[in-house]
Amino acid sequence: MSFKTDSAVRTWRHICKSIRLHLLPVYRNRSRNLTAHRSPAAIARYFIGMHRKGKTRSLLLFSLLAGIAITASSAISQANDSPNGSPGEQALLQLANQARAQHNLPPLRWDSALATAARNHLRWVLRNPGELRHQYSGEPDLATRGGNAGARFSTISENIAGHGQTPADLHNIWMTTPVHRANLLDPKLNVVGIAVAENQGLLFAVQDFGRDVPALTPESVERQVQKLLRAQGFPPAPSNEDARKTCTMSQGQAGFPKLVIQWDGSDISQLPDSVLQNLDKTKYKSAAVGACPGRQANQQFTTYHVAVLLY
Repeated sequence: MSFKTDSAVRTWRHICKSIRLHLLPVYRNRSRNLTAHRSPAAIARYFIGMHRKGKTRSLLLFSLLAGIAITASSAISQANDSPNGSPGEQALLQLANQARAQHNLPPLRWDSALATAARNHLRWVLRNPGELRHQYSGEPDLATRGGNAGARFSTISENIAGHGQTPADLHNIWMTTPVHRANLLDPKLNVVGIAVAENQGLLFAVQDFGRDVPALTPESVERQVQKLLRAQGFPPAPSNEDARKTCTMSQGQAGFPKLVIQWDGSDISQLPDSVLQNLDKTKYKSAAVGACPGRQANQQFTTYHVAVLLY
């Protein structure tokens, strides 16, 4: 979980950690006489990595951490007054997007809700001297922090670092460790919120990344899924009412469809593979669609539940 290396170019100490949580979709395929349910073994993939630079001055490190809570809290509060982040936070955003551009990746967009989540966690970091953690005793976990701050996401990940003299120092150490670099260069992530605090000339930072999910009404989700089904050769059924009722039912279905397919997901830009595999134009001629709130146990992730009734 941790390792130490010496830096050839810096004599101060850096610490950083990284975590990622990713929602895995659940699919249900039901007919009147048969129910098949594929339940994931785990809703989230969880990765933790920590990097420490320097083998000396460990006692100095802990003494410095012990005194940072009061001064750094003021710096975080001042950053909250800026809707686009403090200069240090914007510098880290610019450095991240420069690195992504070098790898032909789209830029990350600033997300104020994720920035709030990052600042909230940075306060915990500064109040708890010692090893950097993604969750301290009594603190909500990463997904809950993001959800409580108002972020909408299907994936959330986090980088933490401390004891850098400039934003570039923190960015460089993130880019030289595989897990942090993977977060910064993940093509599936498109938003980020960043918190930076300074104490005695040294910087501490939290980056909360996400893949955002648009806030859509059930009707908007239904229209999008119907569009995808039409492209597969399945025109809309005369009514979506039975599909909407089925969407909210814990078991069974409304009406008399030939096949019912249900799933939870956050990406409605395309149909899941398991849905495409069941679309047989020799057996079914039309489709009704119903959408309702997702049924995932971890409701911090934004999901939609979709029911498709084939006739």
